[in-house]
Amino acid sequence: MESKLYARISKISALNEVQLGMFIENFKHNGAKAALKAGAVQLTITKVEKEKAYLHSVFPDEKIATNFFKTIQGNLKQVKEFIKIEISEGEVVFNQNSLSQD
Repeated sequence: MESKLYARISKISALNEVQLGMFIENFKHNGAKAALKAGAVQLTITKVEKEKAYLHSVFPDEKIATNFFKTIQGNLKQVKEFIKIEISEGEVVFNQNSLSQD
């Protein structure tokens, strides 16, 4: 059975632009390394407003994603004390980029 890519999309809302910037820098230096080590295949942060961004984490399957997010629950709880995070998740049904074109 072929495994399907699994994604978690986190909507991040900070109180201000500086706080969001601090979150992004911390994620780049700590969170991203941990996610990639756990098996993430793609991580993307898209800033949509001064104090809002989306973090798109893609894993090879749901089991790997679930195991990773279980291990970071303590860290996530701390972040949620000063930044609002709404998490959506699901199967990747379309993915196209210049690296995957035929």
